[in-house]
Amino acid sequence: MQRSRALVLSALVLVSGTAVTAHAADGSRSAAPAAHGRSAAASWCAQQGGEAQTRVPYYTGSGNKITPLGGEREMCLFTAEDGSRIMIAADTLAAGKPTLAALAYVRKPDGPSGPGNPSIAYCQGINGTAMFGNRPTDGGGWGVRNETDPSKPVSACMFGDGSVIDAWGLKYHQGGVIRGADLTKKFRAHLPAG
Repeated sequence: MQRSRALVLSALVLVSGTAVTAHAADGSRSAAPAAHGRSAAASWCAQQGGEAQTRVPYYTGSGNKITPLGGEREMCLFTAEDGSRIMIAADTLAAGKPTLAALAYVRKPDGPSGPGNPSIAYCQGINGTAMFGNRPTDGGGWGVRNETDPSKPVSACMFGDGSVIDAWGLKYHQGGVIRGADLTKKFRAHLPAG
């Protein structure tokens, strides 16, 4: 029963971030009007060279099963010529004020290294979460609707303000490696120097 409650709470935290950051999209630089039903955040994503996609959260446990969870979120996917990718919530990229995910990406804070998945350890070390349960083997991420392959959902780091960014993209950037695109100048908000 306690594990079920922890799983539900984790899912609620991940899904609830949509509403929190959706209201943060006011501020310094204006986004173009939404085109053909596209949200302002999706339009900003496209203006920056990304591809807006609706993603849903999946619980993957230890990696051999995939369970779709409730909710959905507009994500912005950047793919480089070398095939590397980075995903960020569209409302995080388009927010008019700084978000914790944007500041973590730009400022590259030091984080711990430890056993297990280095992207998850880094995310947790800078006060984010990518967990979908209370055990280290409880995995999950954001994938396209009707995904059946448990290796496809992208692990994302979510912060207390609801902002979300690709956990591996964040970790690689902290180490000086750009995946997909350098997001530093793609954020709508003016990010103060750290």
